[in-house]
Order: sequence, then C-alpha cells, then structure tokens
Amino acid sequence: MTYGEAESNLILDRLVNQWAVLGDERKIDQQLDLLAANGTYRVTRQDTVVAEATGRPALKTLFTQQAQAVDTVFTLNGPHLITLDADKNTASGVLYAQVKVVKDQVLTDYSVRYDDQYAFIDHNWAIQERQVHLLIEDVHPLA
Repeated sequence: MTYGEAESNLILDRLVNQWAVLGDERKIDQQLDLLAANGTYRVTRQDTVVAEATGRPALKTLFTQQAQAVDTVFTLNGPHLITLDADKNTASGVLYAQVKVVKDQVLTDYSVRYDDQYAFIDHNWAIQERQVHLLIEDVHPLA
C-alpha cells in the first residue's frame, strides 16, 4: 500500500464514521455534505428496495422522514474494506455495522452491510452511492 492509498483509506474510514455520528445526532445537513451532489442512497431488505433517493434535495426529505419516525438511533461501525481505483479517482467500500433504533419503547437492532461507491471530488472524498442491506432485524420491547 502506498502513502496515497493509506491516506485515502484513513479519509474514507473517517468519512463513514462521520456519516454514522451525524446520522445518530440527526445533523442531516452536515451528513448530506458527505455525499456527492448527485449521490444515491438505497435501502434493501431481502433484495427488495424499501427506500431510495438521489440528489441532495430528495435525500434531505428521505433522511428527515427517517429521523422523525424514530426516537433514538445508535450506530456502531465494524469492518470497512476499501478498494481504490486511483486511475478513475474512485473507490468502493464494504462496511458492516450494527444500528439500533428505538421508537415507542421498542428496540429494532439491525445488522447492516453498506456497499459504497466513493468519488474524489474537489480535492476530497465523497459518498457517490450508498446501498444499505438490512441483513438481520431483531425487534423487541426495550427493557
């Protein structure tokens, strides 16, 4: 791994961690700054698309609706594997995470895999496309 590759890996790790923290804190405008202006966000459950938006205005609407629908969100990121394509100024990443969502004293615990496409835009990395795969869902009353 070269110095440039290592630096890009660190930046992309920070990018996805910032995304999680800002999402948990419902700082939607700041979270949107981490996306390419024409970025896409797609959520699938058992290979069925359950939410999708492209472009910041549509994404802001979707994220605002999602934030208003729950009381609390807590995200814990796990392994993040990044593959760089320096010739195209792009990268792809796979990130595993646990996302806990509370609404009306009911806890939903999601095991998630994010398939990401990143683009190097204006001297910085951004999320170009984020596909969220809800792999496991555990729903039960909050103790």
